[in-house]
Amino acid sequence: MNNLNDDNLIGKCGFYCGSCPTYIKGVCLGCRKAHSRNDCFTFDCVDDKKLTYCGQCDKFPCNDIMTKEKATVLDKRWLLWKSLENE
Repeated sequence: MNNLNDDNLIGKCGFYCGSCPTYIKGVCLGCRKAHSRNDCFTFDCVDDKKLTYCGQCDKFPCNDIMTKEKATVLDKRWLLWKSLENE
């Protein structure tokens, strides 16, 4: 069984892979193991900024994470709420 408390299962967008049914079923390795450079916008952006998670960025949530396809699985309504909260 997978270790559901593993910090490596927190995707670079901030989603906890350990709660994902696809990960739990063993179909996915989790963001940090399954993705590599150039296959995920958020993965690359977080690496370029030398952050651990997207939420550490002073621009979070930026327009890119809210509008780019497959930039995150975080709820778009929550991201919108966070962006309004930061204004």
